[in-house]
Amino acid sequence: MIMVVFVHSYHLKLQLGEVAFRLDAGFNIFIQQFISQGIARVAVPIFFIISGYLFFLNFQGTKSEFILKYKKRAKSLLVPFLFWSILGLIIHITLRLSPLSKNLVSDVDYSFIRVLDLIFINPIPAQLWFLRDLIVLVAFSPLIYRLIKHLRFIPIILFFIIWLVAFRFRLVLYTSESVLFFSLGAYLALYKSEYLTKQFTQKYNLIFLFLWVLIVIVKTILLCQNYSATGPLLILHRLGIVVGILAVWSLYDVIMKNKESVNKTLLTLSSFSFFVFLFHMPLLKYAQKALFYIAGKNEIVSIVSYFILPIIIIAIGILLGSVLRRYTPKFYGLITGGR
Repeated sequence: MIMVVFVHSYHLKLQLGEVAFRLDAGFNIFIQQFISQGIARVAVPIFFIISGYLFFLNFQGTKSEFILKYKKRAKSLLVPFLFWSILGLIIHITLRLSPLSKNLVSDVDYSFIRVLDLIFINPIPAQLWFLRDLIVLVAFSPLIYRLIKHLRFIPIILFFIIWLVAFRFRLVLYTSESVLFFSLGAYLALYKSEYLTKQFTQKYNLIFLFLWVLIVIVKTILLCQNYSATGPLLILHRLGIVVGILAVWSLYDVIMKNKESVNKTLLTLSSFSFFVFLFHMPLLKYAQKALFYIAGKNEIVSIVSYFILPIIIIAIGILLGSVLRRYTPKFYGLITGGR
């Protein structure tokens, strides 16, 4: 989840009111590209894999199982999605109406169709696209189940090719990334793949880690040199994600080798991961813009805000989440889907 927040901390180009400015020079562009567009990009695919794995774990494909899953996911996905989407829109409108904060948010068309789009399709809290895609994937889970069950790994290969060439579904399934990695999680759950075992992942963990970092460094250097060939950059980006997933997956086995030694405080903090996910955007972007207004538009301010603001936002999210969970547990459960 920390990776997700740093993906959204990326801000080499910002819009302040009617003025757009760029901060893509020197060490600033290297650091932000390396972390937000490189290392941290493995987070969302891993979340989709886990989501698909947990959805289809010990699954037999019966009608009653699908109905039960739909009911559970309506609570854990649909309710939080609608609450935070509507809340984000209300906050956006409120900030836009105030002379003191209007430049922190962009103006939008508030026609009926546009409002529906901002609630259901493209929410103001941009991170909600993840929940949106999960909701669609859950709706089509019977189809995914049958494809994986009868064709085994063939659909994964097809989805991988589509994702590799950056083709986007535009009618029903919104991103090829979500389809691929959710389906991969389904495959791992249904076939109990040997590639989940520690014997495989621990054997190559250092190799995966080295290749991952190397690929991301090479891609970042090319971007800093204004390399313009999109094909090789896209391949490096996709390859970095695949190898990065293997690296993180294998490193988990190292970290969790002795579960009793895992820091209890870290485990407690991790229980607020989903709340931090729901809470951090668009607050993070508002904070960045406010800081640039106050401190000026330069590389030093940019790099300081890039590292400091995510830490502050995460800390506030954990604090607020703990207060809500303690004093309003039913409300907290509602807006976090029971997590």
